[in-house]
Amino acid sequence: MRELNSQEVDVVSGAGFFADLGKSIGAAIGGVVDLGTSAGGLTTDATSAAGTLGSGIGSILELDFISAITNIGSGIVGIVNFGISAISQIKNKSA
Repeated sequence: MRELNSQEVDVVSGAGFFADLGKSIGAAIGGVVDLGTSAGGLTTDATSAAGTLGSGIGSILELDFISAITNIGSGIVGIVNFGISAISQIKNKSA
């Protein structure tokens, strides 16, 4: 019997399942937020940031702490940027 390489171990173990699930859930929530902001006349991208944050949360369940920290941090930065963009657009409309 031969030894599996790291990619084969990941496939067999289901690695990435929770990160992928979290990303899908986050992206769906972000999509709903984007629909709401577009109804208000704003152009935003909450889908990407929320998907990244969800992936990070899913990575915690996989005990992949490096990916979790990276993705959660990136997701939070994306959400802050989303908020800044939305506020800027609102200010520009009222000016």
